[in-house]
Amino acid sequence: MLSNADIKRLAELKDRSGRKEQGLFFIEGKRAVVEALTGDASITEIIISIGTSPAKLSEVYSLAEKAGVKIEEVPAAKFNKISSTETSQGVLAVASVRELSAGDLLTELRPKRKATVLVLDKISDPGNLGTILRSAAWFGVDAVFIAAGSVDAYNPKVVRAAMAAICRLDVVQDASLPDVLPKLKSLGFSVVASTQDAELSYVDFEFQKRVALVFGSEATGISHDVLGICEARIGIPGSGKMESLNVGVASSIVLSELSRQRSGKRFNS
Repeated sequence: MLSNADIKRLAELKDRSGRKEQGLFFIEGKRAVVEALTGDASITEIIISIGTSPAKLSEVYSLAEKAGVKIEEVPAAKFNKISSTETSQGVLAVASVRELSAGDLLTELRPKRKATVLVLDKISDPGNLGTILRSAAWFGVDAVFIAAGSVDAYNPKVVRAAMAAICRLDVVQDASLPDVLPKLKSLGFSVVASTQDAELSYVDFEFQKRVALVFGSEATGISHDVLGICEARIGIPGSGKMESLNVGVASSIVLSELSRQRSGKRFNS
Protein backbone atom coordinates (compact mmCIF):
# COMPACT_ATOMS: atom_id res chain seq x y z
CA MET A 1 0.00 0.00 0.00
CA LEU A 2 1.35 3.40 -0.97
CA SER A 3 1.75 5.80 1.94
CA ASN A 4 0.93 9.51 1.80
CA ALA A 5 4.67 10.13 1.54
CA ASP A 6 4.80 7.82 -1.48
CA ILE A 7 1.91 9.66 -3.10
CA LYS A 8 3.63 12.99 -2.54
CA ARG A 9 6.90 11.64 -3.98
CA LEU A 10 5.16 10.31 -7.08
CA ALA A 11 3.19 13.53 -7.57
CA GLU A 12 6.53 15.34 -7.85
CA LEU A 13 7.11 13.50 -11.13
CA LYS A 14 4.70 15.93 -12.78
CA ASP A 15 7.52 18.49 -12.70
CA ARG A 16 10.81 18.28 -14.57
CA SER A 17 12.80 18.90 -11.39
CA GLY A 18 11.09 15.95 -9.70
CA ARG A 19 11.76 13.68 -12.67
CA LYS A 20 15.38 14.74 -12.79
CA GLU A 21 15.88 14.22 -9.05
CA GLN A 22 14.22 10.79 -8.93
CA GLY A 23 15.17 9.54 -12.40
CA LEU A 24 11.58 8.44 -12.97
CA PHE A 25 8.63 9.44 -15.18
CA PHE A 26 4.95 8.62 -15.76
CA ILE A 27 3.30 6.64 -18.54
CA GLU A 28 -0.46 7.21 -18.40
CA GLY A 29 -3.36 5.42 -20.05
CA LYS A 30 -3.99 1.78 -20.91
CA ARG A 31 -2.58 1.75 -24.46
CA ALA A 32 0.58 3.59 -23.49
CA VAL A 33 1.16 1.34 -20.47
CA VAL A 34 0.69 -1.76 -22.63
CA GLU A 35 3.15 -0.33 -25.18
CA ALA A 36 5.67 0.24 -22.40
CA LEU A 37 5.20 -3.26 -20.97
CA THR A 38 5.81 -4.81 -24.39
CA GLY A 39 8.74 -2.50 -25.17
CA ASP A 40 12.06 -1.73 -23.56
CA ALA A 41 10.82 0.42 -20.69
CA SER A 42 12.21 -0.22 -17.23
CA ILE A 43 8.94 -0.07 -15.27
CA THR A 44 9.25 0.08 -11.50
CA GLU A 45 5.55 -0.16 -10.66
CA ILE A 46 2.04 0.23 -12.01
CA ILE A 47 -0.60 2.20 -10.13
CA ILE A 48 -4.31 1.58 -10.64
CA SER A 49 -7.23 3.55 -9.27
CA ILE A 50 -9.56 1.40 -7.16
CA GLY A 51 -12.90 1.10 -8.92
CA THR A 52 -11.40 0.84 -12.40
CA SER A 53 -12.88 -2.19 -14.15
CA PRO A 54 -10.40 -5.12 -13.93
CA ALA A 55 -11.82 -6.44 -17.21
CA LYS A 56 -10.79 -3.26 -19.03
CA LEU A 57 -7.25 -3.60 -17.69
CA SER A 58 -6.90 -7.38 -18.03
CA GLU A 59 -4.08 -7.00 -20.54
CA VAL A 60 -2.20 -4.69 -18.17
CA TYR A 61 -2.56 -7.17 -15.29
CA SER A 62 -1.42 -10.06 -17.49
CA LEU A 63 1.63 -8.30 -18.94
CA ALA A 64 2.65 -6.91 -15.56
CA GLU A 65 2.53 -10.40 -14.05
CA LYS A 66 4.70 -11.80 -16.86
CA ALA A 67 7.21 -8.98 -16.43
CA GLY A 68 7.24 -9.27 -12.65
CA VAL A 69 6.09 -5.66 -12.23
CA LYS A 70 4.33 -4.79 -8.99
CA ILE A 71 0.81 -3.34 -9.18
CA GLU A 72 -0.42 -0.94 -6.51
CA GLU A 73 -4.14 -0.21 -6.19
CA VAL A 74 -5.00 3.11 -4.54
CA PRO A 75 -8.20 5.07 -3.84
CA ALA A 76 -9.32 7.39 -6.64
CA ALA A 77 -8.54 10.49 -4.55
CA LYS A 78 -4.91 9.43 -4.13
CA PHE A 79 -4.61 8.35 -7.76
CA ASN A 80 -5.83 11.76 -8.90
CA LYS A 81 -3.09 13.45 -6.86
CA ILE A 82 -0.50 11.54 -8.88
CA SER A 83 -2.06 11.60 -12.35
CA SER A 84 -1.53 14.60 -14.60
CA THR A 85 -4.61 14.02 -16.74
CA GLU A 86 -8.31 13.23 -16.48
CA THR A 87 -8.00 10.70 -19.31
CA SER A 88 -5.56 8.29 -17.65
CA GLN A 89 -8.22 5.52 -17.63
CA GLY A 90 -7.30 4.81 -14.04
CA VAL A 91 -3.88 3.35 -14.79
CA LEU A 92 -0.35 4.68 -14.94
CA ALA A 93 3.13 3.20 -14.90
CA VAL A 94 6.24 4.60 -13.25
CA ALA A 95 9.37 3.98 -15.31
CA SER A 96 13.06 4.80 -15.09
CA VAL A 97 14.45 7.59 -17.24
CA ARG A 98 17.09 6.24 -19.62
CA GLU A 99 20.05 8.58 -19.48
CA LEU A 100 22.19 8.69 -22.63
CA SER A 101 25.00 11.09 -23.41
CA ALA A 102 25.73 12.45 -26.88
CA GLY A 103 29.07 10.65 -26.80
CA ASP A 104 27.42 7.32 -25.97
CA LEU A 105 24.94 7.65 -28.80
CA LEU A 106 27.52 8.76 -31.35
CA THR A 107 29.58 5.69 -30.46
CA GLU A 108 26.53 3.48 -31.03
CA LEU A 109 25.97 5.08 -34.44
CA ARG A 110 29.57 4.69 -35.61
CA PRO A 111 29.35 1.09 -36.96
CA LYS A 112 25.95 1.50 -38.64
CA ARG A 113 26.20 1.65 -42.43
CA LYS A 114 22.63 2.88 -42.74
CA ALA A 115 21.08 5.10 -40.07
CA THR A 116 18.55 7.88 -39.58
CA VAL A 117 18.98 10.53 -36.91
CA LEU A 118 16.57 13.28 -35.88
CA VAL A 119 17.99 16.55 -34.58
CA LEU A 120 15.44 18.78 -32.88
CA ASP A 121 16.24 22.44 -32.30
CA LYS A 122 14.25 23.89 -29.40
CA ILE A 123 10.91 22.17 -29.94
CA SER A 124 8.73 23.72 -27.23
CA ASP A 125 5.26 22.22 -27.71
CA PRO A 126 4.75 18.90 -25.86
CA GLY A 127 2.20 17.66 -28.39
CA ASN A 128 4.57 18.32 -31.30
CA LEU A 129 7.50 16.60 -29.62
CA GLY A 130 5.29 13.63 -28.74
CA THR A 131 4.13 13.34 -32.36
CA ILE A 132 7.72 13.51 -33.60
CA LEU A 133 8.85 10.78 -31.20
CA ARG A 134 5.92 8.54 -32.11
CA SER A 135 6.70 8.90 -35.81
CA ALA A 136 10.40 8.33 -35.13
CA ALA A 137 9.61 5.03 -33.42
CA TRP A 138 7.26 4.01 -36.26
CA PHE A 139 9.82 4.71 -38.97
CA GLY A 140 12.71 3.10 -37.10
CA VAL A 141 14.79 6.20 -36.38
CA ASP A 142 18.11 5.21 -34.82
CA ALA A 143 18.72 8.24 -32.59
CA VAL A 144 17.17 11.54 -31.53
CA PHE A 145 19.19 14.54 -30.35
CA ILE A 146 17.10 17.21 -28.61
CA ALA A 147 18.66 20.63 -28.14
CA ALA A 148 18.91 22.38 -24.81
CA GLY A 149 15.94 24.70 -24.35
CA SER A 150 13.44 22.16 -25.67
CA VAL A 151 10.49 20.71 -23.78
CA ASP A 152 11.41 17.70 -21.61
CA ALA A 153 10.95 14.44 -23.55
CA TYR A 154 9.64 12.84 -20.33
CA ASN A 155 7.01 15.52 -19.76
CA PRO A 156 3.67 13.69 -19.17
CA LYS A 157 2.08 15.49 -22.13
CA VAL A 158 4.94 14.44 -24.41
CA VAL A 159 4.83 10.83 -23.21
CA ARG A 160 1.05 10.75 -23.68
CA ALA A 161 1.22 12.18 -27.23
CA ALA A 162 4.05 9.78 -28.09
CA MET A 163 2.14 6.75 -26.75
CA ALA A 164 5.27 5.79 -24.76
CA ALA A 165 7.46 5.82 -27.91
CA ILE A 166 10.19 7.34 -25.72
CA CYS A 167 10.67 3.78 -24.40
CA ARG A 168 11.58 2.52 -27.88
CA LEU A 169 14.04 5.26 -28.87
CA ASP A 170 17.61 6.29 -28.12
CA VAL A 171 17.21 9.93 -27.05
CA VAL A 172 19.72 12.51 -25.85
CA GLN A 173 18.33 15.64 -24.21
CA ASP A 174 19.98 19.03 -23.71
CA ALA A 175 22.32 18.31 -26.62
CA SER A 176 24.66 21.01 -27.91
CA LEU A 177 23.82 20.90 -31.61
CA PRO A 178 26.88 22.96 -32.74
CA ASP A 179 28.97 20.17 -31.18
CA VAL A 180 26.85 17.18 -32.24
CA LEU A 181 26.28 18.04 -35.91
CA PRO A 182 29.98 18.28 -36.93
CA LYS A 183 30.56 14.92 -35.21
CA LEU A 184 27.70 13.40 -37.16
CA LYS A 185 29.28 14.78 -40.33
CA SER A 186 32.60 13.18 -39.39
CA LEU A 187 30.77 9.84 -39.15
CA GLY A 188 29.55 10.26 -42.72
CA PHE A 189 26.07 11.61 -42.01
CA SER A 190 24.47 13.99 -44.46
CA VAL A 191 22.96 16.80 -42.35
CA VAL A 192 19.71 18.03 -43.89
CA ALA A 193 17.52 20.88 -42.64
CA SER A 194 13.76 21.00 -43.12
CA THR A 195 12.82 24.65 -43.68
CA GLN A 196 9.89 26.63 -45.07
CA ASP A 197 12.02 28.64 -47.48
CA ALA A 198 13.85 25.72 -49.08
CA GLU A 199 13.82 25.62 -52.87
CA LEU A 200 14.24 21.84 -53.04
CA SER A 201 11.20 19.64 -52.37
CA TYR A 202 11.65 16.74 -49.97
CA VAL A 203 10.45 14.31 -52.68
CA ASP A 204 13.21 15.44 -55.04
CA PHE A 205 15.96 14.99 -52.47
CA GLU A 206 17.95 11.75 -52.60
CA PHE A 207 18.47 10.68 -48.99
CA GLN A 208 21.81 9.09 -48.21
CA LYS A 209 22.38 5.88 -46.26
CA ARG A 210 23.36 7.97 -43.25
CA VAL A 211 21.23 11.05 -42.77
CA ALA A 212 20.55 13.49 -39.94
CA LEU A 213 17.28 15.41 -40.34
CA VAL A 214 17.10 18.76 -38.56
CA PHE A 215 13.77 20.31 -37.53
CA GLY A 216 13.38 23.65 -35.79
CA SER A 217 11.11 25.28 -33.26
CA GLU A 218 7.49 26.08 -34.06
CA ALA A 219 8.01 29.82 -33.61
CA THR A 220 11.48 30.58 -34.98
CA GLY A 221 12.54 27.58 -37.01
CA ILE A 222 16.11 26.31 -36.99
CA SER A 223 18.57 28.64 -35.27
CA HIS A 224 21.11 30.43 -37.46
CA ASP A 225 24.19 28.71 -36.06
CA VAL A 226 22.64 25.26 -36.53
CA LEU A 227 21.38 26.05 -40.02
CA GLY A 228 24.89 27.10 -41.02
CA ILE A 229 26.16 23.58 -40.35
CA CYS A 230 23.52 21.87 -42.50
CA GLU A 231 24.57 20.73 -45.97
CA ALA A 232 21.17 20.87 -47.63
CA ARG A 233 17.71 22.36 -47.12
CA ILE A 234 14.48 20.68 -48.10
CA GLY A 235 10.88 21.85 -47.88
CA ILE A 236 7.33 20.55 -48.18
CA PRO A 237 5.44 22.38 -50.95
CA GLY A 238 1.91 23.49 -50.11
CA SER A 239 -0.94 24.94 -52.14
CA GLY A 240 -3.25 26.05 -49.34
CA LYS A 241 -3.51 29.29 -47.41
CA MET A 242 -1.78 28.24 -44.17
CA GLU A 243 1.49 29.96 -43.36
CA SER A 244 3.29 26.81 -42.22
CA LEU A 245 2.97 23.13 -41.32
CA ASN A 246 2.96 21.82 -37.77
CA VAL A 247 6.51 20.54 -37.09
CA GLY A 248 5.16 17.22 -35.87
CA VAL A 249 3.30 16.69 -39.13
CA ALA A 250 6.25 17.95 -41.21
CA SER A 251 8.65 15.48 -39.60
CA SER A 252 6.25 12.60 -40.26
CA ILE A 253 5.94 13.54 -43.94
CA VAL A 254 9.71 13.72 -44.44
CA LEU A 255 10.32 10.46 -42.55
CA SER A 256 7.69 8.76 -44.69
CA GLU A 257 9.49 9.78 -47.89
CA LEU A 258 12.85 8.73 -46.50
CA SER A 259 11.38 5.34 -45.57
CA ARG A 260 9.88 4.96 -49.05
CA GLN A 261 13.21 5.68 -50.71
CA ARG A 262 15.05 3.28 -48.43
CA SER A 263 12.60 0.40 -48.86
CA GLY A 264 11.58 1.03 -52.45
CA LYS A 265 8.11 -0.21 -51.51
CA ARG A 266 4.90 1.12 -53.02
CA PHE A 267 1.35 0.31 -51.98
CA ASN A 268 -1.00 -0.88 -54.69
CA SER A 269 -4.03 1.32 -55.28
